[in-house]
Formats: sequence, structure tokens, C-alpha cells
Amino acid sequence: MKYIVLFLSCLILFAGCVASKNTVVTEQKSNPVIAEEESLYKCYRVKETPVLDGRLDDICWQSIPAARCFFLLGGNEFAMVKPSIFKAGWDDDNFYFGFVAQEPEVQKIIAKRQDGDKFLWAEDSVELFLIPPEKEAWQFMINAIGSRWNGRGSTGTTLPLENWQVKTYIGQDFWSLEAKIPFKIVGKVPTDGEKWRLNVGRNNLTGPVEERVSCWPRILKSFHEIDNFGILIFKKVSLTPQSSRIQEDRINSPRYNLIRKKIADLAKAYKNDYRRYIEKAFSISSLSEQADQLVRIWIPVVDYHEKMEKEKTFNLDELYSVLMKVKGLKEKTEDLKQRVKLESLFE
Repeated sequence: MKYIVLFLSCLILFAGCVASKNTVVTEQKSNPVIAEEESLYKCYRVKETPVLDGRLDDICWQSIPAARCFFLLGGNEFAMVKPSIFKAGWDDDNFYFGFVAQEPEVQKIIAKRQDGDKFLWAEDSVELFLIPPEKEAWQFMINAIGSRWNGRGSTGTTLPLENWQVKTYIGQDFWSLEAKIPFKIVGKVPTDGEKWRLNVGRNNLTGPVEERVSCWPRILKSFHEIDNFGILIFKKVSLTPQSSRIQEDRINSPRYNLIRKKIADLAKAYKNDYRRYIEKAFSISSLSEQADQLVRIWIPVVDYHEKMEKEKTFNLDELYSVLMKVKGLKEKTEDLKQRVKLESLFE
């Protein structure tokens, strides 16, 4: 009888490992097809030319929507510890680009290389890719002290620096930049409704290591994955600050929904599966402490999900905060679940 119990115990543990492995594979296969609207940015005309000082505090930027929620490489998770945003506008002659990188450890910023250095990507920097219709890709790199590099082609062949301007600014808990890129550099002045391909990527050298690289569209391995670039649509109208906020919500809504779904899926998993195993673990002396630690994390997730369902508005920082606290939570709970099943065999 003893050997039968041991055999069944091993069988359950093996099944748990297989189930866990299959769950990962299923999640990878169920990633949604990259919808165009998920990485679609409408670029509106600026009402006046911004003064380039790197701060994005000109009135004209208030009427330009911000694109938020940068993906980590792989396209499954977001850069939540140090998020970034960008804004883009245009007039008859120039493309205007603004970028803000949250950085609470500005003293750790690495940025020493100068203009023309093709290794700016190895420092705290931003990479902007623009592809006009029937034209080659253009790549612009800027580090946190405003050094520039530009290249062309699918792999970014270095070219002599073109006549484009940039200024950067390092604040208390962020760094930012403003750039003006003449359309004559990329060889195309857009028309109303015209679609370009776009990528915006951040190189973060200050940590955490999992946020070393982030980008606005879903990129799997490299910033040069043109097929995965986002869409930039030029609109020959200007917005008011109020209408800009409406458009900003529309631009970012697909990403907000992805984040909300992550929390909803966690709450569902707890209610439908994990809760009963955690409750059972409290009655097992060897598992009660682990159960207590887990339930202290799960309950705030469930509570926040209920709050999220009742309220139409939400705070992105709060969403990020909830998700950062639950990293590895399902794996730890799966471990407890298998231990509870094992203990049940000896009851």
C-alpha cells in the first residue's frame, strides 16, 4: 500500500509539471494576432513650432496625443518599472518628435558618446524608425545627452549626419527629448491620411535588466523587424488639448485593455481554481505559512478587479503597480496546489 501511495504521489507531481509546461505553451500560442489598431498612431499638425529645449512643456505639445505602454521584447509584457511615452506632430516641412523616459535613478544614466557614434544604442537612448511609402527605412538614434546618429535601410547603414535637430533634458526622475526632422531627409512630405511605418524603441541601461529594451509596437527580437512596426497616420488637422486627450485614450485603449485583461484573468484563476487550494492549505501545518503569504497577494488583486469592473475610469500607474506585485504569483500558487494534492493522499 505504501508503494502504491508513493507511486500515485509521483504521478500527481509529474502531471502537475506537465500541466504547467502545457500552460506556458498554450499562452504562447494564444497570443493575439498583432492588430493594426494596437500600434496605430495618428499624427496631427502642430499649431506652432515647439521650442527645442527637451522639456515638452510648450503649449503645442498639449494638443498632441501621447502613446504609452511600451512592450518588452517578445511583446507579451510591458515596461512597467520605468515606462516611456512619445508624441509626434508635423507641419509642411518637419516631423516633430517628443519622448519622455521615466528614470528615478538619473544619476545612473549612461550617456557619453558623441554625434555620429553608431553605438549610441549601447547607452541610455531612443531609436526612432520612419518608413515613408515606397521609401527606405530611416533610423534616428539619440542618447540622453543629445548625441545623434542616423542611418538608412532595413539594417541601419550609417550615413553622414543629416541636418536634423534635437535637444534633451534630464529632470529629477526622468529624461526627455524634442527632435525636429525635416521631411526632405526621408524624401517624402506626407499627405492627409497617408500611412507610414513607425517604430520607437528605448535602450535602458539603469535597470531592471528585463526592461533593458522596450518599444512601442510588439517587437520579438530586434528593433529592425519592419514587419512588426506600427502605423503612423498623418492627419492634416490640429487638435485642442481636450480633443487630444480623447484621441490619446483611443490610441492607447487596445493596450489598456490588454493590461486590464491580465488582471481579470488572474482574478478568474483565483476564484475558479486557486482559492480552494489556498483555503485547504491553511489546515495543513506545513503549508499554512505559504498559504498566508499567497493570499495576502491574491486578495488585493481580486479587490482591484472588482473595483475596475465597477469604475469606468482607471489609473495606469495603479494597474502597473498591481501587475508588478503579482510576478510569479501563479507559479508559486501552482506549487502550493500540487503540494495540497500530495498531502491529500495521506489523509
